[in-house]
Amino acid sequence: MARSLYNGTGTRPTRAQLKGLDAVVIDLQDIGSRSYTFASAMKLCMEGCFENGVEVIVLDRPNPLGGLKVDGPPLDPQWMSYVGQFRVPYVHGLTMGELALMAKGAPDLMKIPDSVRERGRLTVIAMRGWRRSMRWTDTRLTWVPTSPFIPDFAAVEGYPMTGLGSQWGGFKNGIGTAYPFRGISFHGVRLDTLERELKALNLPGIDFRRVSVPDPKTGKPELGLYIEITDWDQWRPTELSAHLMQLACKLAPRNPFAGMTPLQERSLLIYWGSTQFYNDLAAHGARVDVDAYVRGWQAKDAVYQQESRKYWIYH
Repeated sequence: MARSLYNGTGTRPTRAQLKGLDAVVIDLQDIGSRSYTFASAMKLCMEGCFENGVEVIVLDRPNPLGGLKVDGPPLDPQWMSYVGQFRVPYVHGLTMGELALMAKGAPDLMKIPDSVRERGRLTVIAMRGWRRSMRWTDTRLTWVPTSPFIPDFAAVEGYPMTGLGSQWGGFKNGIGTAYPFRGISFHGVRLDTLERELKALNLPGIDFRRVSVPDPKTGKPELGLYIEITDWDQWRPTELSAHLMQLACKLAPRNPFAGMTPLQERSLLIYWGSTQFYNDLAAHGARVDVDAYVRGWQAKDAVYQQESRKYWIYH
């Protein structure tokens, strides 16, 4: 019997939904960033299956950002939600199969008793030919859009660069409907001003170029900046997002992170994950030392990457 259990609601499958099933097969293409909810759907499905004695079979797929790129703030435990079910850096460097092994092996990750987790049956079908150093372009596979705003690998790369930084404040990702997560603009700020501010950051591994897209209704050009990755090895995917949040405090009439309601705070932090950075941003705005935070996250990410090796399937 074949049956689809994925409904995108953030709930684990029930006994009634699993009735009569021997196994559930999970085949989802992740994009390598913590807030993309396919990994959360997998973990919740594993919990429901383990509770009801159903085997989970994960058909592994490549992490399009590769298995060596790890970056960004870890997720503070109070912000775990369907947006983030794993306490990992924002760019986590694992495949879906490896995340499944982490969920099965870590004693404090699943929201089921340890005895149930330990009895749970998990099989990961590993890929052939994939190595940790491979990004998506190295696989020579065709990218099939995983959602409307992730139409290509360029958007996968852009997701951690601008998705967080344009979530709150005046930044907008995309230029019209083009360049999702790779184009950027700021409402009410001239393009030359924005370009000057961003280039002055001298962020390693990226650069900015002007792009113009005709408005589909008026035909007038919509202007913005496209983010180029110039050096993959130096590129730190979430660093730009942190600077965009800081820069929003400088470009906006008032600090957009000060005076947020608890609901607004939560909507930001279940993605971003770092309470300390948010509190500092709300209190000090553009004066936040982003570079110090980036260094701190890098140190924590290095520890995580070493500890997560126990779940590696590929080298």
